[in-house]
Amino acid sequence: MPRGPRKLSELGFYHIIMKGAGNQVIFEDDADHEAFLQMLRRAREKYSLSVLAWCLMSNHVHLLVEDPKGELSSFVHFVTTTYARHFNDRWGHVGHVFSSRFTSVAVQSDEQLLVTIRYIIRNPSKAGLSEPGSYRWSSYSEYLGTPDISETSLILEMVGGTRGFREFIDDPDAAPYYPRVSVRVPDEDAIEAAAAAIWPESLDSLKTMDPGERATHLRRLGEAGLSMKQIGRLTGLGRYVIEKAMHQKCV
Repeated sequence: MPRGPRKLSELGFYHIIMKGAGNQVIFEDDADHEAFLQMLRRAREKYSLSVLAWCLMSNHVHLLVEDPKGELSSFVHFVTTTYARHFNDRWGHVGHVFSSRFTSVAVQSDEQLLVTIRYIIRNPSKAGLSEPGSYRWSSYSEYLGTPDISETSLILEMVGGTRGFREFIDDPDAAPYYPRVSVRVPDEDAIEAAAAAIWPESLDSLKTMDPGERATHLRRLGEAGLSMKQIGRLTGLGRYVIEKAMHQKCV
């Protein structure tokens, strides 16, 4: 089945996710991380994109970029192919290093821009590795010190400088975010996607809500890509209640 065109952002910002082929590890040591960052520097000089945030995990990479001239695919192709040559030559690896198609989530609002950068910076914490300030392979330190790869001025202006940035990243009550990349949400991401869809309400609260208000939140879960089976499992509500909400017209 042919893949559809990528969704475009009216603001020009994109959350990029590049995964290792078959979820393989793509960074074996510090030298690999440094090599990838050097590829980012070279790509930034070659193309007109700005990198606002980055985070390197063991088997995937997150980037937040601004693409004013529609060069996103060329930018990512340059980074992945040049790094793949490094990785294969260094480790005697044969075959693809990255999945054949990178993921891009179009950022459509200032609010989404902010929650996206928070999601990227907090990815090591989400994975149980480290808090942002202790994780070496992200752009967190660039926002608190001297920028290198990242263009930090826009975000710092939005959050009130370095102090505001630190408070925003560490805020335990900040809105959750789930970067939806497929029509249906995988089961392993269902809780995260559901929490983001109905925030600030909780999944546990749906059972005791007024039916009309509850129906609104159930429709939001469906619009977020969750199946009725997933919604039922997460909320404890019966299939009939969920189906009724899905078919109920919005007032």
